[in-house]
Amino acid sequence: MASVYTLQPDLWHRTTSYLWIVKPQSLATSPSTGILYQQPPSSEQIAKANKVAKVKAVLKEFAAISLIGITVVSTLFTVRSCSDDADRQAVQVVKFQMEVGK
Repeated sequence: MASVYTLQPDLWHRTTSYLWIVKPQSLATSPSTGILYQQPPSSEQIAKANKVAKVKAVLKEFAAISLIGITVVSTLFTVRSCSDDADRQAVQVVKFQMEVGK
């Protein structure tokens, strides 16, 4: 596809310098329009984007399930640990009362 070079005023610096803008010929209808053109994505690019989106969704679900699982397991571990401590302390109290009661 042939390109057309158009001369545009440089508005950034507000001087008399000019910028050369390269545009596809199909869009170069007027020297004053600065239209940017992008090719539509190919089917391979769309398939790759869909695959990436699916992988991200699966990873998000895995992270959410893992977070819930870790929360449940840590809660159970904490309750069991506290229960074991209470049982151990009860045994120590009974032993101490037996020693003092002699």
